[in-house]
Amino acid sequence: MSKYDPLNKWLSGKAAAGVSTVATTFQHIETVLGFELPSTARKKAQWWGNEAVDTAHVQCQSWLNAGFEVKNLNLSKETITFAKV
Repeated sequence: MSKYDPLNKWLSGKAAAGVSTVATTFQHIETVLGFELPSTARKKAQWWGNEAVDTAHVQCQSWLNAGFEVKNLNLSKETITFAKV
């Protein structure tokens, strides 16, 4: 179990509804998660990287395991788009 499981569940629900892209804000992701993203998520694009499924980065596993990957990231505006793989 990961603290990022709520993000996985939210994105999995989007996938089940047939949604192929999800544009959202960091603030909304924090609402879904129930806690603030780490400062690294706001400063480094690498935090949002689409790494291999066996990565130790649990945040990445949350969207990849839901069938999405990060397509557009804007750190200054704190927005992100996930796209169905």
